[in-house]
Amino acid sequence: MVNLEEIDTINYTDESIEELNKGQVEYIKWLGMQDAILRQKAQRKWYEEGDSNTKYFHSLIRNRRCSLHLHTMKDQNGSWVQGDENISRVVVHHFNHLFNLQHQFSNHEVLNCIPKCITEEDNDMLNDIPNEDEIRDAVFSMNTSSAAGPDGFNSTFYHKCWNIIKYDIVDFVQNYFNGRGMTKFYNHTCLILIPK
Repeated sequence: MVNLEEIDTINYTDESIEELNKGQVEYIKWLGMQDAILRQKAQRKWYEEGDSNTKYFHSLIRNRRCSLHLHTMKDQNGSWVQGDENISRVVVHHFNHLFNLQHQFSNHEVLNCIPKCITEEDNDMLNDIPNEDEIRDAVFSMNTSSAAGPDGFNSTFYHKCWNIIKYDIVDFVQNYFNGRGMTKFYNHTCLILIPK
């Protein structure tokens, strides 16, 4: 940036002014991206624009990281384990066991005890394929300061690029409602352990 300013001062041509302006725009863009990352790391809804990049703001991020770090965990036998590798093993074992259970449901009479709260019209509406406006409303109801998903995009991306990506999103959602299955990529979940 400093080099562009020096070139502009020495030459002062239309090209040097244009290059300086491009550099300033790029610099502002990167500052905004850094700001968004810090806001997500701090997870503060009351974040104000003037609070960015202060020692206080960075100390919030450090304190949050320290308070969320797991030092010990109970395993399936009730024993306490320490260390990242041991905790990882316990977590993987727990979720493998949890998600691989084979549930046997044989008593369908129980379902008759559940009162019907949904009318036929409500049921038809719930089963209808959503139109573009409904999908857009769902996308724009997402919190813009939420953390990004496994794909690296948060809802701000979907809000700002809606006119470009809306056809793909609408097509994907409507195909899902028509019975097309989702690949593992779309079902991929990032599990975060939060200490009690």
